[in-house]
Amino acid sequence: MDIFRCWDPDKVALIYTRADLPDTPVCNRYFQISESSIIKSVLKPWMKIGRVVENTHVVKQADVDAEHARYTKAHKKSSNLLPLLREVVWKIGRWKTPALKRFVQDFAPDIIFVPIYPVAYMGRIQQYIIKLTGKPTACYLADDNYSYDSCEGVLQYIHRFWLRQQAGPIARNCKQMFVIVEKEKEDTDTRFGTNSVILTKCIDFTGRSYQHKTPNKPLKFVYTGSMIIGRDKTLALVADAINAVNTKLGETKAEMYIYSQTEPNDEIRKRIDNGASHFCGRVSREEVLRVQQESDVVIFAEALEGKEANVAKLSFSTKITDYISNGKCVLAIGKNYIAPIDYFNRNDSAIIANTKEQICEQVERIVNHPELIDEYGEKAFYCAVRNHEKGMMNKRFIDIMLKVLK
Repeated sequence: MDIFRCWDPDKVALIYTRADLPDTPVCNRYFQISESSIIKSVLKPWMKIGRVVENTHVVKQADVDAEHARYTKAHKKSSNLLPLLREVVWKIGRWKTPALKRFVQDFAPDIIFVPIYPVAYMGRIQQYIIKLTGKPTACYLADDNYSYDSCEGVLQYIHRFWLRQQAGPIARNCKQMFVIVEKEKEDTDTRFGTNSVILTKCIDFTGRSYQHKTPNKPLKFVYTGSMIIGRDKTLALVADAINAVNTKLGETKAEMYIYSQTEPNDEIRKRIDNGASHFCGRVSREEVLRVQQESDVVIFAEALEGKEANVAKLSFSTKITDYISNGKCVLAIGKNYIAPIDYFNRNDSAIIANTKEQICEQVERIVNHPELIDEYGEKAFYCAVRNHEKGMMNKRFIDIMLKVLK
């Protein structure tokens, strides 16, 4: 959504696979292939699949609820079989329809913008559109959706093999590759022979300057986001560290508040909803922005153990851009070789912990030296100005897309 804010919405068409309606001002033409309809088409192959939608359409709430329930169940169970079953359903399902072909041909695109997703079925849809139109493509890779580095177990390797069969040819044959962070550029250019360009969420800094802050008493640490792929274990370590520091000092010097729609298991919940650490569950987007703004330290957390530590190897969360553009002091936790930590290191824009022991050390350091909160908040803000300013990023995107057309 953020990438195309600089584009004329009448000149953008989106093909998407969710059950709900699009919620974005950057596009006015949509074609929906919902997963619920694909599942039904396996049992009823005569069904008509796919439809042109507008924001004024009435959504089938039952389909949205069923889709949400599937995703919640998949995340909670962390099953390696479910992604494979999903791919099989999409392989059998009848998404390649006259309605989809007509939508693409009626819009008559000049260029195809292709995000490389972590699912093979999207690659099949994208390759069909590329072949149908014969138009040049620009790709966007915002995660490690190609290597086997994060795979654990036979089923994950099988799924990644299927994904590579789609992502590889798309990446190698595109006219331009965009990536989200410097470390990913290095990996992608080596792997696919591309000359990729960094493209991230952009921020309008017009009339904005860094505002110095006075820390709260006690200090307020805040985490907002999902707790999947090992992040829950990392947050439990932060909770343990905060409680240990408070005990050591004999008073509550710091508190942590976790806002997430991920439901932790009983063992993790006992640690993150304990003492000065509070699990607050799911809240609205507006409430998330409020608690972030009122925090002293925002936490960026990735897994520290096993293959889960590699999941964010080449990713860059848009939350990072939000944090630093708002001048927040970031406690960033993860292995040094993953892209987000590499970014913070290159820009000296966060307080970083790579191990359990360093989490304890950095929490105690912040508590004993609260002036670090303002120091790193200022560093973060000017890092955002250098790397994510709206005018610079929009010009880069538009100029390169026009170059691809030529």
